[in-house]
Amino acid sequence: MSRPRKPEDPIRWPVPCNRCGQHHQTVARWPDGGVCGYCYQQAKRTRGVCACGHEGVLPGLIDAQPACRRCSGIRLNVDCRSCGAEDELHSGGRCWTCVLGHAVDNLLTDPATGSVSNDLIPLAAALKSMKRANSGLTWIRQKHVTAFLRSLATAPAITHETFDGLPESRTREYVRGLLIEHGVLPRRDELRMRYDSWAAQALERVSDLQNREVIRRYIRWHHQRRMNHMDEVSRGTFLRAKQEVTVAIDLLNWLTGQGIKLPELQQSHLDVWQAEGPTTRRIAERFLKWAIKIKAAPAGLAILPHRRGTSPKLDKTRQDRTKR
Repeated sequence: MSRPRKPEDPIRWPVPCNRCGQHHQTVARWPDGGVCGYCYQQAKRTRGVCACGHEGVLPGLIDAQPACRRCSGIRLNVDCRSCGAEDELHSGGRCWTCVLGHAVDNLLTDPATGSVSNDLIPLAAALKSMKRANSGLTWIRQKHVTAFLRSLATAPAITHETFDGLPESRTREYVRGLLIEHGVLPRRDELRMRYDSWAAQALERVSDLQNREVIRRYIRWHHQRRMNHMDEVSRGTFLRAKQEVTVAIDLLNWLTGQGIKLPELQQSHLDVWQAEGPTTRRIAERFLKWAIKIKAAPAGLAILPHRRGTSPKLDKTRQDRTKR
């Protein structure tokens, strides 16, 4: 990505750039005139096919069209000493792609064996072939990405279980996706796995042990059982299942705070709980029907859906008071 341009300074740099016409420091003088640092960088990154048929970096301009070094007479080092290709160089006379490749190999090499495991070779190839090598290099040099790839390099086996044991992060799922795409890992229903992981943590939020067992059964026999019969869990199903369990936990924790057991639940309790909270509490209706069905809650209870126009109307005096 090109760095943003600073405001031009005609006083400090009175001679404008021959290409962009703005007043910035001249860093090179080419046959077509002096060029500023911004145009110099852009020229090194201009690729295509010259009128002479040469394909590669086209830093020159002839009749406003990009041209190769030979045709334009520009002297510019864009020859990678590692691969020999014409490209913008990063360091040590090597292009961004070669530097990226070296960094990938270094991170994915197991120090114990001195080589990249066979399972990680497709991942290495995928990372090296990133469309924008400079962006790829910036990405893998982030501390958390570097740490993740190093830990993967020393993993005894590359399996979904290996990934599940690593810290949860976007990097983990991105790399997992690359390995699935290249056939190293088998495809699996990620949303179903994510729900199982989320549900295990959600159980810890239930304050009463008896209620925790109820929620565990609700998760297992209502949501997970339904997901197991799906070819693939949709995002909508995933989000609804999380929301239904979250609201159910909220209800049970409220009951615990009031000293009320689920088998002792009365309609008046439900009405108070629903009135005290947001309208999303009506989602507990699905849990309540399930709890009644398995005889964990008394029959005849109901969550009343919110209907427009059912709120009590204020007289004019009270309406005016609320506007102040």
